[in-house]
Amino acid sequence: MNIKLNKAQHKRIADIIKRRIVKGKYTVQEKMPSENELLKEFKVSKQTLLKALNALTHQGFIVRRQGSGTFVAPSTSGRKNKKIAVIVYHSDNPYYSKIIKGIENYASQKGLGVILCNSKGDVKKENEYIERFMDEVDGFIISPVEKKSEYSDGIKNIFDSEMPLSLLSDTVVNQLTTLVNYVVPDDCTGGFFAGKHLAECGYKRIGMLVCKGNMEKETLKERLKGFKLALIQYGIHFDSSMIFETSNADPDNGYMQDGYNAAPGIANFCKDGTTGIFTLGDSMAIGLMKGLRELGINIPEQVGICGFDDIELAAHIGLTTIAQNAIDIGEKSAGIIAGILENPATDILPQHIIVPVELKARKTTARII
Repeated sequence: MNIKLNKAQHKRIADIIKRRIVKGKYTVQEKMPSENELLKEFKVSKQTLLKALNALTHQGFIVRRQGSGTFVAPSTSGRKNKKIAVIVYHSDNPYYSKIIKGIENYASQKGLGVILCNSKGDVKKENEYIERFMDEVDGFIISPVEKKSEYSDGIKNIFDSEMPLSLLSDTVVNQLTTLVNYVVPDDCTGGFFAGKHLAECGYKRIGMLVCKGNMEKETLKERLKGFKLALIQYGIHFDSSMIFETSNADPDNGYMQDGYNAAPGIANFCKDGTTGIFTLGDSMAIGLMKGLRELGINIPEQVGICGFDDIELAAHIGLTTIAQNAIDIGEKSAGIIAGILENPATDILPQHIIVPVELKARKTTARII
């Protein structure tokens, strides 16, 4: 795959050779490819290649013997205490905190250290963390920041350097996604379950509440696709006017305040009859509930609400939601990285894991007569 990288060429080449040494492709007993062979493979100047080889020599990965060639240093066996860098939007978010718990559960069993970073949905932050920890960790687990259906340059650099990588929770539809590991919930089925449930409850008008700009994300597109399929099945009209966009100001709290801010618009929409609303996530749904109740709207009689995630608070307040096993997503992501690190010399095909979801019908929806 030809990916244009911002990283300095010599550092990229050093990372690739380093990963090959760790994986056992280049062993202590065998001579490494010659400079001419490496120049032909990487298509760079001799000066750039020598800069990469010199860096690896200083780091203790290789030994260069004049007249004999380049060899893996006898003491090279990779880091004894292996670490994974985990980059999520916000670790305090109820959803991501469960994912992190799953990662830490699995990593501790395998003796892997975890470095936790918060990108807050900022591509620049994601790139900075990747650049900072590329030489300090043995693998990455990332909930990627998506921008115009593209991954960050940092994620492309990880892939190109052959370092173990697993994406979780979100992906985009492009060539790179087919080549990397990922663990995601079954968003399309989740959207279908939400639409089906709201339709079967008898709500006359059914809409979806998202934040401004969120519909670019593949995970939301998948949920919307399933949601629309369910409404078509039940003969319920749905068009773009049924997608309500609210502010995008409270990502740290799962958009709870943004859900609250959407309440007046939803209250106005439901005046003509009973309405069902499917929200981006549980925290947004909880904010919407608070705002509607302050406006005198009865839940679930006038407005039925279905969230997504099944955070702990959802069960406590009786929120109907689509449950995804976030702990399982974290554990499976860590399992992918651990498996690669345990078998570094084995070429393993990318793992694409879709975790099942289920409907949790509770008090915020009810059968309307």
